[in-house]
Amino acid sequence: MAHTTSNARWERDRDEVRLSGAWTLLLDTARRRRLTHELGELGAPRGLRWNLDRVEALDSAGARVLWQVWGRRLPERFECPEDHRHWFRWLSQTRFPGPPVRHPLAAAFDRLGGAVLGFVHAVGGVLLLVGQLLLDVAYCVRHPRAAPWKETAATVYHVGATSMLLLGVVGFLIGVVMAIQIGMALAQFGAATMIIGMLGLAVLRELGPVICGLILAGRSGSAMTAGIGAMHLTGEYDALRAFGSSPSLRLALPRVVGAMISLPLLVVWTDFAALLGGAVTAQANLGVRFDLFFAQLPQQVQIVNFWIGLAKGALFGLTIALVGCWFGISASPDTAGLSRNTTLSVVTSLTLILLFDASSGALLTHVGLL
Repeated sequence: MAHTTSNARWERDRDEVRLSGAWTLLLDTARRRRLTHELGELGAPRGLRWNLDRVEALDSAGARVLWQVWGRRLPERFECPEDHRHWFRWLSQTRFPGPPVRHPLAAAFDRLGGAVLGFVHAVGGVLLLVGQLLLDVAYCVRHPRAAPWKETAATVYHVGATSMLLLGVVGFLIGVVMAIQIGMALAQFGAATMIIGMLGLAVLRELGPVICGLILAGRSGSAMTAGIGAMHLTGEYDALRAFGSSPSLRLALPRVVGAMISLPLLVVWTDFAALLGGAVTAQANLGVRFDLFFAQLPQQVQIVNFWIGLAKGALFGLTIALVGCWFGISASPDTAGLSRNTTLSVVTSLTLILLFDASSGALLTHVGLL
């Protein structure tokens, strides 16, 4: 005998299936699915004898469970009280619409359209936030005492100072790995000293700012989104507006300014850590002295590459803060919306950082490389 925890039960005795209990809407969806699955595993259910004499109650929901098991036809051997038979006569005369069939291409276009609209909405929101921040800056210029100095200093500390250990370790390790890989190739041609210019150019121009941008997009960008979005859950955001304070002035502006100050400084710190790791490895593996490495570095790498890296750091800081603040401000006041916007913030920041880096590399191809 097999049964479920509901009042609807069934048992099989050789080639006869006896049903009992109440087969009605009181069955929840999970129990109806379980009954359908159990009865469907009987094997050739229409060839069995079905006895419904002990069924206490039957409605359209219970009848449809059996109708689906029987393949939308009455079994050949069927015993049922007359007051229950009208349900099966009604089902035999009714045609239920199946699930809508959509062409895969149409579904793909729908997903693409939704993604495009979401991107346009995010870009428009970020541009509106930029305009509002420009107005806030003009207001702070006219009213210096209203500027969020403390909040900006706190952002510099949380974004910059607390990230130094992580970026220093990552930068040093990347310098070590690059020196090993590049040095192995250069050593075959007897050009070990060329590692100074190659490593310095790669670190100052690309790796330093990109590493900082990618790491802080996941670390600080997500924190900005989650911090502002959580204010919607606790009511702090509405309270801020109720007191007449500008959310963009108090929440977004200090994070944007703080990130634009912190990122270039972190780029310098990461550059130094990476070059230090490269210099240590070059001396150990290639015989390039430590003092020679840093003495030749300014001669082999133009200083403009250092300023390009700083400019990228400021741009990446601006991007991370704007995207993080926008997705935090636009988050819905629920946990699902907060987690969704936090994920979108990180993904958007990473995408924009790589896009801006590739664009700047294409535009500045002949700057600092000759």
